[in-house]
Amino acid sequence: MKHIEVKTGEGLGDIKFGITKDALVELLGQPDEKDGFSYDEGDDNDTEAWHYDEFELSFSFDKDDDWRLGTIASSSEATLFEGEKIIGLDVDSLLNLLKHKGIDAESEDLSTTEIPNHHVVVVEQESINFWFEDGKLSEIQWSPMWADEETIIWPN
Repeated sequence: MKHIEVKTGEGLGDIKFGITKDALVELLGQPDEKDGFSYDEGDDNDTEAWHYDEFELSFSFDKDDDWRLGTIASSSEATLFEGEKIIGLDVDSLLNLLKHKGIDAESEDLSTTEIPNHHVVVVEQESINFWFEDGKLSEIQWSPMWADEETIIWPN
């Protein structure tokens, strides 16, 4: 992939939110790694994350959504948001870019003793999180839009 254009609410190129695991395998092949985890201890895996190291992409499928693709994350420097390369930007530069584009964002410092310089910028209306480590944007994570607190708007 030459560029990774974030398509808010839709996905990534031909990879649309709501596709099945089999459909993703047809597009990208088998993932390099699969992780499963649960939100409640003792439960079976509720979420499965697939990682494609070559593309620096991860895809998450949730049991509650019938194992359809619900989240995409990219740490690739080829990531474009609103036509701009963003990986590596500092928090203020990203906030200025978002403001310039007319996008409202909330910034939160998540730093702890164990994980210093950990920050997230959230664009709730577009279901996007920008994750920062050591003051630099390291990952962008986006999902389909929500009609309300319970209803996902799956792209066609």
